[in-house]
Amino acid sequence: MPVQINGVGYTDIVKQAMNEALSSSPDIDSVHEYHEQSVGEPVENLITLSGTGATSRNLFQVVGTVELMQMYGCVADSTSMANLTGAHWELYDSLAAVDLTKNDGVLSGMAVGTFFYKNATAAVTMAVNNNVVGAMSEAVTGVKAFTPFVITQKFGADTFIRFTYTTTTNPINAQLYFRMRFRPHVYDGVNRGTLVAV
Repeated sequence: MPVQINGVGYTDIVKQAMNEALSSSPDIDSVHEYHEQSVGEPVENLITLSGTGATSRNLFQVVGTVELMQMYGCVADSTSMANLTGAHWELYDSLAAVDLTKNDGVLSGMAVGTFFYKNATAAVTMAVNNNVVGAMSEAVTGVKAFTPFVITQKFGADTFIRFTYTTTTNPINAQLYFRMRFRPHVYDGVNRGTLVAV
C-alpha cells in the first residue's frame, strides 16, 4: 500500500500545485503551507547608491503583517565607495522611520562580496563580514545567526523597509544587493501580509 498522510497518498501531497494568487495562501496543511511557514518566501532587490550626506532608499513595500526571518545584503559592485557610514535598515511609513538596526553601520571601502546582515535587536549595529580576509560573525550564544522579527504596515499608509546611509564620496558609485526571507501573517486561509520589491 502506498505511504499515506492523513489518508492522502504521499505522492499526491508532494505534487500539489502552488496557489499563485498573491492574496491566497497555500492550502491548509498542504506541503506548500508547511514550506512557506517554515522557510518563508524570498524577496530581493539591487540598488545603485547615489547622493551625498544622509540618503535613504526604499527596498521593499510592506503590506499587512509579516515575520522577517532573514535580512541581509552584500556589496555587488564597488567603483567608488570610500566613505559609507551610518548604514542601517529602517521601517518607514511615509512619514516616520523606525530603526531596524542601529544607525552606525560602516561599509566604507568594502570590496565586492562583503556581506552584512541583521543578527541582533534593533539597538545593535548590523553585522559586517569584510572579505579582505576570511570573516566570521555570530549572534550571542544560543541564538541563530539571523534575528527574526515582526513588522506591520501603518494603516492607510505606504510602508517600506528602506536602507539609509551617509556618504561624503561624491559621486558614490556602487551597487548593493539585498535579500530577505519572510513569512506572511495568515488569517482565515488568506495571506494578510507580503513584501514586494520597489
